[in-house]
Amino acid sequence: MIRQFFFANILMLTFFLTPVLAADKTMSFKEYLEQANSYIKSYRHFEASDALKEATKLGGAKHPSLHMRLGILYYGLGLIPEAVAEGERAVHLDPASKWYKFDLAKFYYVDKQFEKSEQQFIALLKLDPGFTYGYYYLAELYFLQKRYDMGWISLQRAYKLGYRGQHLEAKIGPFSTQPHENLNYSENSQKLFRFIKLSDAKKAQEIVSKIRKGNLFENIELDLKKSRTSSAEFGIMTLGEFQTDVAVSLQDKQPYSRPQVVQAGSGYRIVQRILDFDPRKWQQDLSKAAPVVPVETLATQEEPIVLVIAATAIPKKTKSGQISSKLAAFYALEAWKDAWQNQDAKAYFSGYSHNFTPSKGLSLDAWKEKRSKSLFLPSFIKVVIEDPVVEMLTDGQLLVTFKQSYTSNSYHDVVVKTLTMEKEKYGWKIMREREIKVIPEYN
Repeated sequence: MIRQFFFANILMLTFFLTPVLAADKTMSFKEYLEQANSYIKSYRHFEASDALKEATKLGGAKHPSLHMRLGILYYGLGLIPEAVAEGERAVHLDPASKWYKFDLAKFYYVDKQFEKSEQQFIALLKLDPGFTYGYYYLAELYFLQKRYDMGWISLQRAYKLGYRGQHLEAKIGPFSTQPHENLNYSENSQKLFRFIKLSDAKKAQEIVSKIRKGNLFENIELDLKKSRTSSAEFGIMTLGEFQTDVAVSLQDKQPYSRPQVVQAGSGYRIVQRILDFDPRKWQQDLSKAAPVVPVETLATQEEPIVLVIAATAIPKKTKSGQISSKLAAFYALEAWKDAWQNQDAKAYFSGYSHNFTPSKGLSLDAWKEKRSKSLFLPSFIKVVIEDPVVEMLTDGQLLVTFKQSYTSNSYHDVVVKTLTMEKEKYGWKIMREREIKVIPEYN
């Protein structure tokens, strides 16, 4: 079933203003709203909150947006318990509103009711697993609770959905093992897509361009509602709910690949594949990947990869530390591969060191521009890594050699590649990348 989200207008309700009524005259619902608007325009926010409170007594049950609007007024005034109370009323009256859940969760967060805040963010993300800021704030909560790896995974979801801020990553990074979510765990479940539906193809393409420049789906939704674009719709739908030809074109889309425009009857949808939200699965993945378990053979559900630790004479006192470094480098290799085939430019380039030296004499800027095009142009990318061998060069550098199979809609090759990696503050990063052999039978 399509989960369609309707925007709750919590902005100023504008009416023609009337003169202030005599104190002994009972005011109507509409008149209290007019008075609240007048006070807001005059920056008399305490008096505005009093007038709006009276309006909620008269018509709040029919208008949950009034309770949330009052809650936001209280929030701005620093009256957090009052903001929480009004937010709770709004969510109670309209439990299907993702925006009410979002605001109430923030009220709880500021009031240090972290358990309730987490519950609201989880409820929000179950309702809309494509809500970028929900993952960001959930990551903040996990950081405060010292659940650093859960916070890291939640933050990576926000990045996959378009978030670009660095503040929280800098906080969590030093404390987290920086795990990577297995994006293939839901292959047997329904494929989900978030969408924005418009009537105009040109407008849809303009919005896709804005998204690629950093605008979030949530930003677009608020902008369209503010401009009163009445034909716009927003929500979540499954692959099976698209018309057949569209469903076929979307069948092989990887989670969090770039948004695209598809025709939907007489309208157009901007769609992006996402994954459902299940924090229990995150916990299970973290348990399986616990570093205390001595593992020399590791695998993903998509492609089994066996890690081979090069046989070198390792002094006994440093052997465990070197093996730990090699396993960490292996995880970095996996993250690099996942980012590549998910066409996630930010995550992909974050796998490279600031000291990275491109091959073939390219400058760093020219290399990055070329690589960006090769990430974005294909409709899909699949990368398979086989037989990686990790060899320590120094305590802070290592060499990874592996067989790499690359497939897109327009190109396929198989090569033997080496990555020289160095240890930096946030893990192992690529300094040099070289193809040392092309396997001709695959050309």
